Parts: sequence; C-alpha cells; structure tokens
Amino acid sequence: MSVETAEAIAGVLTGYLLLGLAFALVFVLRGAATIDPAARGMPLAARLLIVPGAAVLWPLLLWKWFTQTSPPVS
Repeated sequence: MSVETAEAIAGVLTGYLLLGLAFALVFVLRGAATIDPAARGMPLAARLLIVPGAAVLWPLLLWKWFTQTSPPVS
C-alpha cells in the first residue's frame, strides 16, 4: 500500500468519524427519544454513554430517525 493510499483511507475515516461525532451530539439531545421512548426519561449523563456508538453507527441511526413513523410498541 502506498503512502497516498494510506493517507486517503485515514482522511476518509477521519471525515466519517467527525461527521459521526457531530451527528451523535445532536442525536443524544433530540433523536434518541424519537427512536426509543425510554430515552425520554434518561438523564444527560446516561445519554452521553450513547455517543461512541452513535458516532460509529450514524448512517443507520440517521436513517432510523427519519424513517420511523411511530415509536415501537413494547
């Protein structure tokens, strides 16, 4: 693998994670309660535990956030 290829991969991963971190911060404040009604009563400290996972899985969570019409029935 060339240095240019490694730098390109590192740049793409950095961009992905930066977008994910920005999404995750918005998601824990607004979107988590939309997807999961149990998140409505969670304290902020507990919601911050979601940030790493949301930053990595942000495309899936973004899709679920905007396509889910009603909260799941438990």
